[in-house]
Amino acid sequence: MSIPPSKSELPRRLDARKLAQREQQLSGTLPATGLERVAGVVESVAGDVRATLDFSRDLEGHFTVTGQLDGEVKLLCQRCLQPMPAPLECSFQWGIVWSEEQGKALPKELDPVIQDSDELDLYEALEDEILLNLPMVAYHDEECVASEHFRAGEEPAGEDEQRENPFKVLEQLKGSSGKS
Repeated sequence: MSIPPSKSELPRRLDARKLAQREQQLSGTLPATGLERVAGVVESVAGDVRATLDFSRDLEGHFTVTGQLDGEVKLLCQRCLQPMPAPLECSFQWGIVWSEEQGKALPKELDPVIQDSDELDLYEALEDEILLNLPMVAYHDEECVASEHFRAGEEPAGEDEQRENPFKVLEQLKGSSGKS
């Protein structure tokens, strides 16, 4: 049984165990206003994030969720410090558990998500996935700052002659003390 895909908002809280027992599928959106933690680390969230979630049980009886997220955020380019679009595209596989011990017993391909009450905070779990899939550093693909603005410690020729060596005095003192 599956719930037909729609552009409606996903529920904020749900019982993942019941949905997995019924092998349901949910499709919908996470409103940008519901992603407070993501909004705190990006320049802006460009619209709602689309999500598809398949709830089921694996052969070992674990409650699982396989899902995909699709959306866009704006990040600051680390070269020009201007906002740039960054796509959010990620797939994930969760194992729904009720304690950390149960999470440690999950197969390696399942990321543990703890449902600590009767319902799972779906927005919080999906927000975690978004945060984990943001790039560490954002740059425009094209050159956004001219390369002549960057210098890597190279000094133009001729500056060596103008700058006096601060150790020259020590060299002279060392030379004069050695003659005595």
